[in-house]
Amino acid sequence: MKLRYYAITDKGNFRSHNEDSLLAIETIICSQTHGELDSVQTLDTDSVAGLFALADGLGGHEAGEVASRVALEKLSWMERAIRPIEELPPTGWKNLLRKINNEVNSYGESIHKPKMGTTLVGCLLGKRKSWIFNVGDSRLYHLDKDGLRKVTVDHNISEELGLSHGRHLLTSCIGGGSKSMEADIFDYSGKLSKGDFLLLCTDGLTEVLNIDQMEKILRESHDLRETCRILSEEANIHLTRDNHTVLIIQVESV
Repeated sequence: MKLRYYAITDKGNFRSHNEDSLLAIETIICSQTHGELDSVQTLDTDSVAGLFALADGLGGHEAGEVASRVALEKLSWMERAIRPIEELPPTGWKNLLRKINNEVNSYGESIHKPKMGTTLVGCLLGKRKSWIFNVGDSRLYHLDKDGLRKVTVDHNISEELGLSHGRHLLTSCIGGGSKSMEADIFDYSGKLSKGDFLLLCTDGLTEVLNIDQMEKILRESHDLRETCRILSEEANIHLTRDNHTVLIIQVESV
């Protein structure tokens, strides 16, 4: 597949700092009031698999920005160490994420922040296999000819029990002092077509924009940088109370 991608992160209106981090191939952006990739980037997955991920440090807990950064650093390191990572089976991906969970917990203990934790959502797009993974309530959406749909399942009380409340009560995360992290792994091989988009985002976006609003922006904007900036601006206009990060991948050909 030939891909184009761009990403942006912003602290939002009310937070004093940004606990979100993003990973796009080998670029990590973290702890920035506002950060963007330098330009719209391209990738040919016939040459190398593409790893993309977002992490949202848990608000209300100490060192959330450290947890999100460490999780993405460990993920990036493992992607380079395990080749070809796209050939990992689902059990291998779950073991990889458990290893990251243990690493974040250990690092938190070493700096006397044992409760630091983060969400993690991402995708690995390769020549033969593609994977989506998720821990927590950061999301990945897929836009195709039939519309925008959420691929991931939020790990929170609201979604898991079908309640109207409890959206901020996570049932799984990376770190947080927990040894019982649960992850969702989706085999997404062969499910992307020319012209499709993947949207990865943290809940600072989805708490103020619904799926119809996001789809309208994705369909009407024709430049990835412009689309990311519009989504970020709309989150701030709608007075999001959280940091927000947006990463968009466009499939140019398969």
